[in-house]
Amino acid sequence: MTNVKASHKFSPPALKDASPVVAGYFAVSFVFGLMCINQGLPMWLPTLMSLLVYAGAAQFSFLALISAEAGIITVVTTTLLINLRHMLMSVYMSEHFEKRGFSKKFKWIYGYGLTDESFAYHSVGINNNIDQNYLTTFNASCHFSWVMGSLVGTLTAIYLNEVISFDLSYALVAMMIFVLVSLANSLEKILVALASITVMVGLTLLFNSYLNIFIATFIGCGVGVCLKKKRS
Repeated sequence: MTNVKASHKFSPPALKDASPVVAGYFAVSFVFGLMCINQGLPMWLPTLMSLLVYAGAAQFSFLALISAEAGIITVVTTTLLINLRHMLMSVYMSEHFEKRGFSKKFKWIYGYGLTDESFAYHSVGINNNIDQNYLTTFNASCHFSWVMGSLVGTLTAIYLNEVISFDLSYALVAMMIFVLVSLANSLEKILVALASITVMVGLTLLFNSYLNIFIATFIGCGVGVCLKKKRS
């Protein structure tokens, strides 16, 4: 199939659809910037990590491990385990991009900006003829918000922390709940979400492990496949 060339134009619909994620990313990365400075890390680190790493769970885990004086091997291994899910998400999206004839260069660009929230939105709408401009605008606006939130959080911690007290630890959870609720717009999706949540809660009560989320996701996907086959 001939590669589809993107015109690299700004997509207003993408910015509109991304606006809830943009707002959530700014709040969460703002907290990240605050926490970095409060833990005595250099002021350039939060923004640089948000620009290069761009992984909320990994960045916050990094803070927790650093505060616990964990070794470099522990930090790297934990980050790898947390972000393994991105391999599965990338494979899924790549298959759809291949069918659409998107270029390899675009796949690399998209992969750099792929997050849980963008995957949740795009995996649902990928068959609705969304183009490369839409995908690029969506991811770029989310990444820009993440970086700016870290920068503003850093500056706030440096210059206003003694004046204003912030408690935004709920921001990441609130954003995830919003994305889940907005996407669970059918009975099948609600059942998949409930299955994943039930398994996750049950596993967490038994033992606390980063693998719980992979197991819960796998079972949720299995429920979704079964429901889809039953419908067809």
